[in-house]
This record gives sequence, C-alpha cells and structure tokens, in this order.
Amino acid sequence: MSEPSSNSTTATRPTIEAIGSLTTIRVPVPGTPFHLAGILQSTNHTSRRLGIICHGSLGHKNYLFQPTLANALAPYMDTFRFDFRGNGDSEGEMGYSNWSDDQADLDAVIGHFERQGYSIHALIGHSRGAISSLNYAATSNHVPMIPYIVSLSSRFHMADVKRKHGPELMELLEKQGHFDWRARAAGKDITLRVTQQHFDDFLNFDTTAVAHIPSMTNILLVHGSDDDVVPVKDIGELQTHLSHARTALRIITSADHNYKKHYNEVSQVVAHYFSAEGRKAEWSRRILPNWKAWVHAIGGVLNFRTVGDIWIPSASDGTVSYLRPGIIYRCADISKPTPEGIKVLETLNIRDVFDLRSNSETERRGTLEAENIKRHHIPVFSDVDYSPAQIAVRFTMYLGGTEGFAKAYMSMLPNVKHFLPPILEHIVKKRTPFIVHCTAGKDRTGVVCAFLQMICGVSEEEIAWEYELTRRCMAIKEEDVRFLKNALGEEATDEKVRGVLSTNEEYMFRFLEEFHAKYGTINDFLMNELDMTMEQIQEVRDALLVTIPVPRAVM
Repeated sequence: MSEPSSNSTTATRPTIEAIGSLTTIRVPVPGTPFHLAGILQSTNHTSRRLGIICHGSLGHKNYLFQPTLANALAPYMDTFRFDFRGNGDSEGEMGYSNWSDDQADLDAVIGHFERQGYSIHALIGHSRGAISSLNYAATSNHVPMIPYIVSLSSRFHMADVKRKHGPELMELLEKQGHFDWRARAAGKDITLRVTQQHFDDFLNFDTTAVAHIPSMTNILLVHGSDDDVVPVKDIGELQTHLSHARTALRIITSADHNYKKHYNEVSQVVAHYFSAEGRKAEWSRRILPNWKAWVHAIGGVLNFRTVGDIWIPSASDGTVSYLRPGIIYRCADISKPTPEGIKVLETLNIRDVFDLRSNSETERRGTLEAENIKRHHIPVFSDVDYSPAQIAVRFTMYLGGTEGFAKAYMSMLPNVKHFLPPILEHIVKKRTPFIVHCTAGKDRTGVVCAFLQMICGVSEEEIAWEYELTRRCMAIKEEDVRFLKNALGEEATDEKVRGVLSTNEEYMFRFLEEFHAKYGTINDFLMNELDMTMEQIQEVRDALLVTIPVPRAVM
C-alpha cells in the first residue's frame, strides 16, 4: 500500500514540463456506469507501444513520481497514467481490498487502448498498483501477452500490513469490527472504512500467484532500501517465486516506500531498463551463462554455440513461438576437433555440417573427418571470388568499419542460391541438429544465422546481439592474423586485423538496414531470390519453432 502524504497533492506539486503531448481521457468500465480518468502522454511513437502506470492505495495519476516517470519513458513508449475507480478524478467507490475492481479497471484501460491501435508494452505499478499489475499478468490470460511488468515497492507478505496500521487500529478492528483509515490524497481529506471482511480479504490475497506469470515475461522488481511500509525482504520473496530468468531486481539506496527525494533516480532506473542499453544488458545476463557452457564444449573448435532459446511474440494472433536450442549450431573452423570433441558432437545428435568456406580455405586448413558426421560443402564465394586479390578487396571493406562490414556482407548475397537452399532443405526434410560454419564463424556464418533467425521472426536486436557474442569468444587464431596481414599489405596493423576478425552489433544492424532497403522483408527476399513460396517459408518456420497459443509459466 502506498503511503499517503499531505505534501503529494496535485495542488502543491511543482509543475513538471511534459515531454510530448498530454491528453485527458475518460475510459468507460464495461458493465458499470463508471469512467476512469487518466492522462495519455504521447510522442507519437510509430511502434504504438503503450505503458500503463498504476498508482498505489489512495493515490492518483499525478501522485509522487508518476509524471517524472512518464517523462523518462517518453523516448521508449507512450504512457497512460490513470486513477483507479474512486481515486482521484475517477468515478466509483474506493475500496480497501477490491482486487477484482482493480483487475476490471485494468481490463477496461487495456481494452480501450488496444481498440485505438496500441500494443500494451508494459504494466508499471507502484505499491498496490504493483500488486495488481503482477496479479493481472498472472491471472488474466491476456492475449497477446504483455511483455513487460515493472513492480515498484510491491508487498508480498500481506499480513505485515498489521504492523503498518499499528496496534491501535488493530485493537479497534477487533473490538468494533471496523476501523476508519484517514489520510489526505489528491488534495482531499479521505476516510476509508475498513471492515473485518475487507481486512481479511486483504490478508488472504494470494501473492504467490505471481509464479503463474508466463516465463517469457520480462519483469523488473524495484524497492527502496529504507522502505518502512513494505520491508525490503518482500522483494526477495517475490524474486524467489518469480524464478524466471527474465526477472531483474534493483534496490534504490536510501529510498523510502514512495521514493521521496529519489523521483528522478527511480524514474531513470525504470527508463534505463527499457533503453537499448538496458535491454541488451538484460539479454546478456540471461544468455551468457548458457553461452559460456557452449563455447568450449567441443574440443579443438572455437566459437561454438547453439542459436535458439528465443521467445518470439506474435503481434497478429497473440501466440508466442519458441526457437528451440539444439537445432542450429554455429562455430568457427571445425576441421580439427579432438576425439573427445567428436564424441560431444555425436552426443548432441549432430550428423550434418554445412561448410561455407571456399576451396582454397579448405585446402589450406583441411576439412572435418568424422565417420558419423556428413560434411556439406556450400561455399559462399567461388574460387575466383576468394582469390588473393579478392580477399584483399573484401577485407579492405572490413577495415572500413560499420559501413565496410555491411558492404562486405551485402556482397555475399548474389551467391545466396548456392549456400542457403541446402540448409533450408535440411531443416524441412531432416529436422535434425546441424552445424553451419566458416573460418572464424562470424561473417559468412553470421549472415546465414541472421537469415535463419529472420525467417523465424527473431527481433533484429537479438539477431545483432547474438552475432556479437563472437567478440566475447575471441575466436582468433594467430595464423589468421598473419594470413590477413599478408593479404592486406603494410597498412594492416595487428590491431586493425584483430578488429576485422571481431564483431560489433552495429555491423549487423547496418547490414540488416541495407538488406531491407534493397530486398524488402525476409519473405520478399526468399520469394524473389530463391523462388520460394509462402508455404515453403512456413515449412521452415514450422520445423524450427514451437508455437504456444496461451503461454503459461507452468508449461
């Protein structure tokens, strides 16, 4: 429950200059005569993403840090902050434990904006609003799934509210069956009568239901270290029940329950979570432990990993697809695995390897020889294209940084008919694990893996971040450094060559931008360049993805 404060009224609040436009909206609640009052703050995002900000008990749409938070979120989404029924300017009767009313109010707001063409991107709640937001994610079965939940100062142990109210009110409740909770909110003196039934309903609210929030939901839990309304230990209990890899925790040092003197800090913490930097940090936190387990799994092979374990929400039909790990594998040169490494490959049921290298590379470095694994040679470049002169031209492109990498990757696409169809045919017909590799496992392999992920609908951010993982692997052999220095001439220093052999997300972002500018969507590309039909493209998707109509954590 938020802590009402006489100095947090709309009358005395300093004016905050809003980023974007502010529109007052009244949302009807179906099945009732009530309307909910709220403020839409918009910067006309083309994504049409909306974050819904939910206040705590006795709060309102402009309570505490909410205007500051809406401003901080303006670069990433439009926001709607509203008054629950009976609060602020909304009609209806305020309640102490009317959880079902909170759910109905959220349903009304969400439905209203979805009909306006918005995609509900996040529920962001403070105190009681956080409890209701988490409960909505756990129990509403809303389709499509709401991808982000931000919980600020949420209570987990409901019985601790007795401590907050104090022994006098608890004694009154026991003697007369009710107590009057008096506070000042939104510039008004408020008295809320709490009966024994109301109090029992509050205590019996099942906060453990959060365990049923779909496991692909991104959840941010925030708490003040000096919160004396809801103990900081509650966030630990919440995190325990939200055992999803996508749950993150932030503690605001010295902040109380309402984040007084910390409005900017808590707003920036939430905003950073939605920023590109914040999203990448969370993705890395989830992915890196598994990646570290894979990268050295095959003795004698560098840069080995699986491409998968990715949830892909559909904006059109409300389903969520899962790109399974353990089907697509990628790595650097696999010509010299150790005997133990070959055993691991066989244990992973890998029986097919697609080699993207040219003939000159395979002659220089050798090829995989394993009795139970078949090598498919599908060079991206012909022998002429990979002549010493052309190597120098191509790697001179790489020396050009982001633009050079994008240009080099685009130069692969005229040959796409030679290297991509055999992989797609394997996916559809055999549906078994396979490896795709080149020399370093980053450029040609990176482009092929980008195509496979695009076919599945993986976001361009995740494609670029997955591509950049090679940089962490440092899959650089000294013989490659020497080879490239000789090909590039005197201007190629060790530092420049090592940069060419590394990866950066910006290289992939720029390539994808040029790809779409020239070829359109991935479907356009496959249909125009490979003469595939939509049915054939769907067959590839069906072989790689598992589709879940209504995702639940228990699945």
